[in-house]
This record gives sequence, structure tokens and C-alpha cells, in this order.
Amino acid sequence: MCTLLLSATVALCDVQKERLQDLENICIYVESDDLNDEDVSPTPDDIIRKYNVTTNDVLRDLWTLSAKYSLSETNEEKRLARDIAFMWIGHYGSTNDLAQLATVMTNSADYAQEYALFACFQILEHSPALIPFVRSVVTNSCVYSLGLRRMIRIRLSDICTEDYTDMYLNDPAQQARIAAFSLERAAAEHEEPLGADAFACQLNPTYRHSQQRRNNLAALRPPGLTGKRAELYDAAQADAAQED
Repeated sequence: MCTLLLSATVALCDVQKERLQDLENICIYVESDDLNDEDVSPTPDDIIRKYNVTTNDVLRDLWTLSAKYSLSETNEEKRLARDIAFMWIGHYGSTNDLAQLATVMTNSADYAQEYALFACFQILEHSPALIPFVRSVVTNSCVYSLGLRRMIRIRLSDICTEDYTDMYLNDPAQQARIAAFSLERAAAEHEEPLGADAFACQLNPTYRHSQQRRNNLAALRPPGLTGKRAELYDAAQADAAQED
């Protein structure tokens, strides 16, 4: 009996190792650049079908894979495996995963920071909690680079722009929250005021020629602007001054 149990345990461990390796291979898979090659990228759904496991099983495996390689890892393929594991956690995960993701997302020294950040974003896409989450990112320049904060704004824009990217969400309530948030940032964004201004105009057509926009641009204009930046700011202020 003990021998049978031991054999079964060894066999189970072997299957789990095989499953994890298959999952890692999916995470490091690179699509063919041959346009004539009808390449279909594998996903963790293939693991579910092949091994007859649940979504939660795959999620646990993804967390195992994310812990396999350290922050000091220098091998690009291994770093990619960890990065993409976080990406898939965003796809299969839930709000139960947010706290664990936050430990990576808030560590600017972690190469997987961006992937953990957007995993959180994906989990919250339809939730009213998305806006407080995004606000905590865009207002924290100590933890998040300008590039990451800019990417968050772009991702919000993509959610609200139909037929532009596959990020679009047909969710009027969420789009209304994002539009309101864009007005909030247009009144408070000192680092990239023109980016926030364009974002607010895109999502709020009546804002473009409003007194609110004119006031915001005047208040947020950096002192001593010259050259191209001054020209861009002048153009935005001239556009705001026009009447509908």
C-alpha cells in the first residue's frame, strides 16, 4: 500500500512539474513574424484543457511561476516568464489577488512592476474601484515613473475609444467615471498638463471651449515656457478660447 501511495505521489508531482513547464513555455512563447504562418499563440486555457484542471488551478500555477525567478534575475527569457505570468494573473485573477500584486506593483526596483500594475488594472476594469486605483498611481511620482503614469492614462483612453484598440469596454457607467476623472486630472495635473487637457477634451466634448478649460490651462501653465512647448500651450489656450 505504501509503495502504491508513493508511486501515485511521484506520478502526481511529475504531472505538476510538466504542467508548470508547459505554462512557462506559454509565457515565453514568441509569435512568428512570418505573415504567411497562421500562428496561434497558446494561452493558459490550453493548460486547462490538456490537464483537465480549473481556472483556479492555473491561477495558482501562475503565482508559482511568478515566484520562480527573483528580482535579481538577469536572464531575459526567465524575466519574460515572470512578466507574462503577471499578465495572465490579470486575466484569470480576482480582487483576492490585488494585495499580493500590490507588493510587486509598488516596488519600482522590480522589473515586473509594469506587468503587476496592469494586472491590477485588468482585474478592476469594470469596477468603480478602478478610478481610486488609478488615482493612487497617477498621483504617486515617488513609486511610479512618468512613463507608467502616462500609460495608465492611455489605457483609460483606450477603454473609452471604440474601434481603436481591443481595450474598448462597452460599459457606459465606467466610461462616465473615467470622463469625470479626466476632468479632475485636467484641473490638477502639473507634470503633463497638456496631456491631461487632451484627455479631458477627448472624453468630454463640452469641455473643449469651456471657461473651466480656460481657467485650468491658465492656472497650470508652467512659467517661462519657450520654444515648441510654448507653441503647443499657446495652441491649446487659443483653442479653448473659441466659442462653440
